[in-house]
Amino acid sequence: MIRSLIISALILFAAALLGWQEKRQYSSEKATREKLQKQVAANPSLDFQSTINIERRTADRAKQEKVKKLSIDFFDLSIRAAQDPVAAFGEEFQRLEADLKSSLATLDPAGIKEFIEECKNNPDLNSQTKQDLNRYIREVFIQNDPIEMTRMMVKSPELFGIGDEKTYDPFSYLIYYYSAQEKDLQIVFQCLAESPPEFQSKYIGGALQFGTGSPSQRAELLEEMRYFATTTPEQKKLVNRKLSELAFGRPDAKGSFIELSDWIASANLSSEELVSATKDMQEKVRVGDTSQWLDWLTKNDIPDDVSKQRAYDLATQWTEKDYQAVGDWLISSPNSPEKTAVAGAYAAKTYPYDPEIATQWLQTLPQGADRTKALLTIYQCIPRDSDEAKEFASEYGLGK
Repeated sequence: MIRSLIISALILFAAALLGWQEKRQYSSEKATREKLQKQVAANPSLDFQSTINIERRTADRAKQEKVKKLSIDFFDLSIRAAQDPVAAFGEEFQRLEADLKSSLATLDPAGIKEFIEECKNNPDLNSQTKQDLNRYIREVFIQNDPIEMTRMMVKSPELFGIGDEKTYDPFSYLIYYYSAQEKDLQIVFQCLAESPPEFQSKYIGGALQFGTGSPSQRAELLEEMRYFATTTPEQKKLVNRKLSELAFGRPDAKGSFIELSDWIASANLSSEELVSATKDMQEKVRVGDTSQWLDWLTKNDIPDDVSKQRAYDLATQWTEKDYQAVGDWLISSPNSPEKTAVAGAYAAKTYPYDPEIATQWLQTLPQGADRTKALLTIYQCIPRDSDEAKEFASEYGLGK
Protein backbone atom coordinates (compact mmCIF):
# COMPACT_ATOMS: atom_id res chain seq x y z
CA MET A 1 0.00 0.00 0.00
CA ILE A 2 2.71 2.45 1.01
CA ARG A 3 4.76 1.46 -2.06
CA SER A 4 1.82 2.20 -4.34
CA LEU A 5 1.36 5.60 -2.74
CA ILE A 6 5.05 6.41 -3.24
CA ILE A 7 4.92 5.41 -6.92
CA SER A 8 1.75 7.46 -7.44
CA ALA A 9 3.37 10.44 -5.74
CA LEU A 10 6.44 10.15 -7.99
CA ILE A 11 4.25 10.01 -11.11
CA LEU A 12 2.32 13.09 -9.99
CA PHE A 13 5.58 14.91 -9.25
CA ALA A 14 7.03 14.08 -12.70
CA ALA A 15 3.84 15.22 -14.37
CA ALA A 16 3.85 18.43 -12.38
CA LEU A 17 7.51 19.06 -13.28
CA LEU A 18 6.88 18.47 -16.98
CA GLY A 19 3.89 20.76 -16.83
CA TRP A 20 5.95 23.43 -15.10
CA GLN A 21 8.66 23.21 -17.80
CA GLU A 22 6.09 23.49 -20.59
CA LYS A 23 4.44 26.41 -18.80
CA ARG A 24 7.81 28.09 -18.42
CA GLN A 25 8.62 27.67 -22.12
CA TYR A 26 5.16 28.93 -23.04
CA SER A 27 5.58 31.91 -20.70
CA SER A 28 8.94 32.73 -22.30
CA GLU A 29 7.49 32.59 -25.80
CA LYS A 30 4.48 34.60 -24.66
CA ALA A 31 6.75 37.21 -23.10
CA THR A 32 8.70 37.51 -26.36
CA ARG A 33 5.49 37.94 -28.36
CA GLU A 34 4.14 40.50 -25.88
CA LYS A 35 7.43 42.41 -26.03
CA LEU A 36 7.23 42.56 -29.81
CA GLN A 37 3.57 43.62 -29.65
CA LYS A 38 4.44 46.44 -27.24
CA GLN A 39 7.20 47.59 -29.60
CA VAL A 40 4.74 47.68 -32.48
CA ALA A 41 2.16 49.51 -30.34
CA ALA A 42 4.74 52.05 -29.17
CA ASN A 43 5.91 52.66 -32.73
CA PRO A 44 3.06 52.59 -35.24
CA SER A 45 5.57 52.71 -38.10
CA LEU A 46 6.55 49.16 -37.26
CA ASP A 47 4.62 46.49 -39.12
CA PHE A 48 4.44 42.73 -38.99
CA GLN A 49 7.49 42.43 -41.25
CA SER A 50 9.44 44.49 -38.76
CA THR A 51 8.67 42.02 -36.02
CA ILE A 52 9.92 39.24 -38.24
CA ASN A 53 13.10 41.21 -38.83
CA ILE A 54 13.55 41.61 -35.08
CA GLU A 55 13.18 37.88 -34.60
CA ARG A 56 15.65 37.31 -37.43
CA ARG A 57 18.20 39.62 -35.85
CA THR A 58 17.73 37.80 -32.58
CA ALA A 59 18.43 34.51 -34.34
CA ASP A 60 21.48 36.02 -36.05
CA ARG A 61 22.86 37.16 -32.71
CA ALA A 62 22.35 33.67 -31.33
CA LYS A 63 24.21 32.23 -34.32
CA GLN A 64 27.07 34.68 -33.83
CA GLU A 65 27.34 33.70 -30.18
CA LYS A 66 27.41 30.04 -31.22
CA VAL A 67 30.21 30.71 -33.70
CA LYS A 68 32.22 32.63 -31.10
CA LYS A 69 31.86 29.79 -28.62
CA LEU A 70 32.96 27.26 -31.25
CA SER A 71 35.98 29.43 -32.01
CA ILE A 72 36.87 29.59 -28.31
CA ASP A 73 36.48 25.81 -28.02
CA PHE A 74 38.68 25.31 -31.09
CA PHE A 75 41.49 27.47 -29.71
CA ASP A 76 41.20 25.79 -26.33
CA LEU A 77 41.67 22.35 -27.86
CA SER A 78 44.44 23.47 -30.20
CA ILE A 79 46.42 25.14 -27.42
CA ARG A 80 45.90 22.17 -25.07
CA ALA A 81 47.16 19.77 -27.75
CA ALA A 82 50.26 21.91 -28.31
CA GLN A 83 50.99 22.12 -24.59
CA ASP A 84 50.37 18.42 -23.89
CA PRO A 85 50.68 16.29 -27.06
CA VAL A 86 50.25 13.07 -25.09
CA ALA A 87 46.88 14.20 -23.69
CA ALA A 88 45.73 14.91 -27.25
CA PHE A 89 45.59 11.14 -27.80
CA GLY A 90 43.54 10.53 -24.67
CA GLU A 91 39.85 9.59 -24.64
CA GLU A 92 38.71 12.84 -23.06
CA PHE A 93 40.45 15.00 -25.66
CA GLN A 94 39.21 12.80 -28.50
CA ARG A 95 35.65 13.09 -27.18
CA LEU A 96 35.88 16.89 -26.96
CA GLU A 97 37.29 17.10 -30.48
CA ALA A 98 34.54 14.83 -31.82
CA ASP A 99 31.92 17.02 -30.15
CA LEU A 100 33.48 20.14 -31.66
CA LYS A 101 33.54 18.59 -35.12
CA SER A 102 29.89 17.57 -34.77
CA SER A 103 28.93 21.11 -33.83
CA LEU A 104 30.97 22.62 -36.67
CA ALA A 105 29.27 20.27 -39.12
CA THR A 106 25.93 21.97 -38.34
CA LEU A 107 27.13 25.38 -39.53
CA ASP A 108 25.71 26.77 -42.75
CA PRO A 109 28.00 28.48 -45.30
CA ALA A 110 27.64 31.86 -43.60
CA GLY A 111 28.47 30.26 -40.24
CA ILE A 112 31.54 28.53 -41.68
CA LYS A 113 32.80 31.83 -43.07
CA GLU A 114 32.19 33.56 -39.71
CA PHE A 115 33.95 30.77 -37.83
CA ILE A 116 37.07 30.92 -40.00
CA GLU A 117 37.15 34.73 -39.87
CA GLU A 118 36.72 34.60 -36.09
CA CYS A 119 39.64 32.18 -35.82
CA LYS A 120 41.89 34.15 -38.15
CA ASN A 121 41.23 37.38 -36.26
CA ASN A 122 42.10 35.78 -32.93
CA PRO A 123 45.39 37.16 -31.53
CA ASP A 124 46.33 33.65 -30.38
CA LEU A 125 46.49 32.43 -33.99
CA ASN A 126 49.93 30.96 -34.69
CA SER A 127 51.44 28.44 -37.07
CA GLN A 128 50.15 25.49 -35.04
CA THR A 129 46.57 26.76 -34.77
CA LYS A 130 46.65 27.59 -38.50
CA GLN A 131 47.58 23.98 -39.19
CA ASP A 132 44.78 22.78 -36.92
CA LEU A 133 42.27 25.12 -38.57
CA ASN A 134 43.34 23.81 -41.96
CA ARG A 135 42.75 20.26 -40.70
CA TYR A 136 39.24 21.11 -39.53
CA ILE A 137 38.47 22.71 -42.90
CA ARG A 138 39.52 19.47 -44.57
CA GLU A 139 38.12 16.91 -42.13
CA VAL A 140 34.83 18.65 -41.32
CA PHE A 141 33.70 21.20 -43.87
CA ILE A 142 35.03 19.62 -47.09
CA GLN A 143 34.00 16.10 -46.14
CA ASN A 144 30.58 17.37 -45.05
CA ASP A 145 29.65 19.43 -48.15
CA PRO A 146 32.24 19.50 -50.95
CA ILE A 147 30.07 21.36 -53.47
CA GLU A 148 29.26 24.27 -51.15
CA MET A 149 32.84 24.39 -49.92
CA THR A 150 34.03 24.60 -53.52
CA ARG A 151 31.82 27.65 -54.08
CA MET A 152 33.18 29.24 -50.93
CA MET A 153 36.83 28.46 -51.68
CA VAL A 154 36.75 29.85 -55.22
CA LYS A 155 35.02 32.98 -53.92
CA SER A 156 37.44 33.55 -51.02
CA PRO A 157 40.60 31.49 -51.69
CA GLU A 158 42.81 33.39 -49.25
CA LEU A 159 40.33 32.92 -46.41
CA PHE A 160 40.67 29.15 -46.76
CA GLY A 161 44.44 29.17 -47.09
CA ILE A 162 44.64 28.47 -50.82
CA GLY A 163 48.04 29.71 -51.93
CA ASP A 164 49.51 29.42 -48.43
CA GLU A 165 52.53 27.16 -48.94
CA LYS A 166 52.74 26.43 -45.21
CA THR A 167 49.41 24.58 -45.08
CA TYR A 168 47.81 21.77 -47.07
CA ASP A 169 45.90 23.30 -49.98
CA PRO A 170 42.27 22.46 -49.09
CA PHE A 171 41.17 22.32 -52.74
CA SER A 172 43.94 19.84 -53.50
CA TYR A 173 42.71 17.84 -50.53
CA LEU A 174 39.15 17.89 -51.88
CA ILE A 175 40.33 16.45 -55.21
CA TYR A 176 42.46 13.84 -53.42
CA TYR A 177 39.78 12.84 -50.91
CA TYR A 178 37.01 12.29 -53.43
CA SER A 179 39.31 10.69 -56.03
CA ALA A 180 41.33 8.34 -53.85
CA GLN A 181 39.39 7.90 -50.60
CA GLU A 182 35.71 8.15 -51.50
CA LYS A 183 36.34 7.21 -55.16
CA ASP A 184 33.56 9.55 -56.24
CA LEU A 185 34.83 11.11 -59.45
CA GLN A 186 31.42 12.57 -60.18
CA ILE A 187 31.79 14.82 -57.12
CA VAL A 188 35.32 15.74 -58.23
CA PHE A 189 34.17 16.98 -61.62
CA GLN A 190 31.09 18.68 -60.19
CA CYS A 191 33.46 20.66 -57.99
CA LEU A 192 35.73 21.43 -60.93
CA ALA A 193 32.69 22.56 -62.94
CA GLU A 194 31.86 25.01 -60.13
CA SER A 195 35.38 26.45 -60.34
CA PRO A 196 36.92 29.14 -62.57
CA PRO A 197 39.27 28.11 -65.42
CA GLU A 198 42.42 28.78 -63.38
CA PHE A 199 41.24 26.34 -60.70
CA GLN A 200 40.25 23.74 -63.28
CA SER A 201 43.63 23.92 -64.97
CA LYS A 202 45.51 23.77 -61.67
CA TYR A 203 43.59 20.98 -59.96
CA ILE A 204 42.34 18.59 -62.66
CA GLY A 205 45.72 16.87 -62.59
CA GLY A 206 44.91 15.63 -59.09
CA ALA A 207 42.03 13.59 -60.47
CA LEU A 208 44.42 11.92 -62.91
CA GLN A 209 47.00 11.36 -60.21
CA PHE A 210 44.64 9.86 -57.63
CA GLY A 211 41.73 8.63 -59.76
CA THR A 212 43.48 5.96 -61.83
CA GLY A 213 44.02 3.28 -59.22
CA SER A 214 42.30 0.55 -61.24
CA PRO A 215 41.25 -0.04 -64.88
CA SER A 216 37.58 0.47 -63.96
CA GLN A 217 38.33 3.75 -62.18
CA ARG A 218 40.41 4.84 -65.15
CA ALA A 219 37.48 4.13 -67.47
CA GLU A 220 35.15 6.05 -65.16
CA LEU A 221 37.58 8.97 -65.15
CA LEU A 222 37.56 9.05 -68.95
CA GLU A 223 33.76 9.22 -68.99
CA GLU A 224 33.71 12.03 -66.44
CA MET A 225 36.33 13.92 -68.45
CA ARG A 226 34.29 13.48 -71.61
CA TYR A 227 31.17 14.84 -69.94
CA PHE A 228 33.15 17.71 -68.40
CA ALA A 229 34.49 18.57 -71.88
CA THR A 230 30.96 19.16 -73.23
CA THR A 231 30.30 22.19 -71.01
CA THR A 232 32.56 24.89 -72.47
CA PRO A 233 35.21 25.12 -75.23
CA GLU A 234 37.82 25.91 -72.56
CA GLN A 235 36.97 22.73 -70.64
CA LYS A 236 37.19 20.69 -73.84
CA LYS A 237 40.68 22.09 -74.53
CA LEU A 238 41.70 21.31 -70.96
CA VAL A 239 40.49 17.71 -71.23
CA ASN A 240 42.27 17.27 -74.56
CA ARG A 241 45.51 18.43 -72.95
CA LYS A 242 45.08 15.84 -70.22
CA LEU A 243 44.11 12.86 -72.38
CA SER A 244 47.76 11.99 -73.04
CA GLU A 245 48.41 11.78 -69.30
CA LEU A 246 45.36 9.56 -68.88
CA ALA A 247 46.32 7.28 -71.77
CA PHE A 248 50.06 6.95 -71.05
CA GLY A 249 50.37 7.89 -67.39
CA ARG A 250 53.16 9.98 -65.92
CA PRO A 251 56.45 10.14 -67.85
CA ASP A 252 58.30 8.78 -64.80
CA ALA A 253 56.12 5.65 -64.71
CA LYS A 254 56.18 4.36 -68.28
CA GLY A 255 53.91 1.39 -68.88
CA SER A 256 54.54 -1.43 -71.31
CA PHE A 257 53.27 -1.36 -74.88
CA ILE A 258 50.77 -4.14 -74.21
CA GLU A 259 49.40 -2.49 -71.07
CA LEU A 260 48.99 0.95 -72.64
CA SER A 261 47.77 -0.11 -76.09
CA ASP A 262 45.21 -2.49 -74.56
CA TRP A 263 43.76 0.32 -72.44
CA ILE A 264 43.64 2.73 -75.38
CA ALA A 265 41.81 0.07 -77.43
CA SER A 266 39.31 -0.55 -74.61
CA ALA A 267 38.65 3.19 -74.25
CA ASN A 268 37.32 3.45 -77.84
CA LEU A 269 38.95 6.83 -78.33
CA SER A 270 37.71 8.87 -81.25
CA SER A 271 40.12 10.12 -83.92
CA GLU A 272 40.13 13.55 -82.25
CA GLU A 273 40.81 11.99 -78.85
CA LEU A 274 43.63 9.88 -80.29
CA VAL A 275 45.27 13.02 -81.67
CA SER A 276 45.20 14.57 -78.20
CA ALA A 277 46.17 11.36 -76.39
CA THR A 278 49.27 10.72 -78.53
CA LYS A 279 50.70 14.22 -78.20
CA ASP A 280 54.31 14.04 -76.95
CA MET A 281 53.99 10.27 -76.72
CA GLN A 282 57.74 9.92 -77.41
CA GLU A 283 58.31 11.23 -73.87
CA LYS A 284 55.93 8.70 -72.32
CA VAL A 285 56.73 5.34 -73.90
CA ARG A 286 59.60 2.97 -73.30
CA VAL A 287 62.35 3.34 -75.88
CA GLY A 288 62.46 -0.44 -76.28
CA ASP A 289 58.79 -0.43 -77.31
CA THR A 290 59.18 2.22 -80.02
CA SER A 291 59.03 -0.23 -82.93
CA GLN A 292 55.69 -1.54 -81.66
CA TRP A 293 54.34 1.98 -81.30
CA LEU A 294 55.41 2.82 -84.85
CA ASP A 295 53.54 -0.23 -86.12
CA TRP A 296 50.58 0.77 -83.95
CA LEU A 297 50.46 4.22 -85.55
CA THR A 298 50.00 2.68 -89.00
CA LYS A 299 46.89 0.82 -87.85
CA ASN A 300 44.99 3.51 -85.92
CA ASP A 301 42.48 6.15 -86.91
CA ILE A 302 44.80 9.14 -86.71
CA PRO A 303 45.05 11.68 -89.56
CA ASP A 304 48.11 11.02 -91.76
CA ASP A 305 49.83 14.30 -91.03
CA VAL A 306 49.49 13.78 -87.27
CA SER A 307 50.51 10.13 -87.44
CA LYS A 308 53.63 11.07 -89.45
CA GLN A 309 54.59 13.73 -86.92
CA ARG A 310 54.19 11.23 -84.08
CA ALA A 311 56.38 8.76 -85.99
CA TYR A 312 59.00 11.44 -86.65
CA ASP A 313 59.14 12.40 -82.95
CA LEU A 314 59.34 8.76 -81.85
CA ALA A 315 62.09 7.99 -84.35
CA THR A 316 64.11 11.07 -83.42
CA GLN A 317 64.27 9.98 -79.79
CA TRP A 318 64.78 6.33 -80.68
CA THR A 319 67.70 7.14 -82.99
CA GLU A 320 69.41 9.05 -80.19
CA LYS A 321 69.21 5.94 -77.99
CA ASP A 322 69.64 3.08 -80.48
CA TYR A 323 70.21 4.13 -84.10
CA GLN A 324 71.02 0.55 -85.18
CA ALA A 325 67.59 -0.67 -84.05
CA VAL A 326 65.96 2.15 -86.05
CA GLY A 327 67.93 1.14 -89.14
CA ASP A 328 66.82 -2.48 -88.72
CA TRP A 329 63.20 -1.37 -88.41
CA LEU A 330 63.46 0.72 -91.59
CA ILE A 331 64.88 -2.24 -93.53
CA SER A 332 62.19 -4.68 -92.37
CA SER A 333 59.10 -2.45 -92.40
CA PRO A 334 56.76 -2.10 -95.39
CA ASN A 335 56.31 1.29 -97.03
CA SER A 336 53.92 3.67 -95.27
CA PRO A 337 53.63 7.39 -94.53
CA GLU A 338 54.99 6.64 -91.05
CA LYS A 339 58.05 4.85 -92.49
CA THR A 340 58.79 7.90 -94.64
CA ALA A 341 58.71 10.09 -91.52
CA VAL A 342 60.99 7.68 -89.64
CA ALA A 343 63.46 7.64 -92.55
CA GLY A 344 63.61 11.44 -92.49
CA ALA A 345 64.18 11.55 -88.73
CA TYR A 346 66.79 8.81 -88.94
CA ALA A 347 68.69 10.56 -91.73
CA ALA A 348 68.65 13.88 -89.90
CA LYS A 349 69.96 12.35 -86.69
CA THR A 350 72.66 10.10 -88.20
CA TYR A 351 74.09 12.57 -90.73
CA PRO A 352 76.58 14.23 -88.31
CA TYR A 353 78.37 10.92 -87.56
CA ASP A 354 77.44 8.71 -90.53
CA PRO A 355 76.63 10.93 -93.53
CA GLU A 356 76.88 8.02 -95.98
CA ILE A 357 74.07 6.02 -94.37
CA ALA A 358 72.03 9.19 -93.84
CA THR A 359 72.37 10.11 -97.51
CA GLN A 360 71.18 6.65 -98.57
CA TRP A 361 67.97 7.10 -96.60
CA LEU A 362 67.57 10.68 -97.83
CA GLN A 363 67.53 9.34 -101.35
CA THR A 364 64.57 7.10 -100.53
CA LEU A 365 62.46 10.14 -99.65
CA PRO A 366 60.26 11.45 -102.45
CA GLN A 367 60.21 15.16 -103.20
CA GLY A 368 57.92 16.84 -100.70
CA ALA A 369 57.52 18.00 -97.15
CA ASP A 370 59.20 14.98 -95.49
CA ARG A 371 62.34 15.28 -97.60
CA THR A 372 62.51 19.07 -97.15
CA LYS A 373 62.07 18.72 -93.39
CA ALA A 374 64.94 16.24 -93.12
CA LEU A 375 67.23 18.32 -95.32
CA LEU A 376 66.57 21.52 -93.40
CA THR A 377 67.16 19.75 -90.08
CA ILE A 378 70.55 18.54 -91.30
CA TYR A 379 71.45 21.90 -92.85
CA GLN A 380 70.67 23.80 -89.64
CA CYS A 381 73.13 21.60 -87.74
CA ILE A 382 76.03 22.39 -90.08
CA PRO A 383 78.05 25.56 -89.30
CA ARG A 384 76.33 28.15 -91.45
CA ASP A 385 79.34 29.73 -93.25
CA SER A 386 81.34 26.52 -93.65
CA ASP A 387 82.24 24.96 -96.98
CA GLU A 388 80.24 21.88 -95.95
CA ALA A 389 77.11 23.98 -95.53
CA LYS A 390 77.59 25.60 -98.92
CA GLU A 391 78.15 22.23 -100.63
CA PHE A 392 75.12 20.70 -98.89
CA ALA A 393 72.88 23.63 -99.85
CA SER A 394 74.10 23.50 -103.42
CA GLU A 395 73.63 19.73 -103.75
CA TYR A 396 70.08 19.72 -102.40
CA GLY A 397 68.92 23.09 -103.71
CA LEU A 398 68.55 24.81 -100.35
CA GLY A 399 68.63 28.56 -99.86
CA LYS A 400 67.24 29.33 -103.30
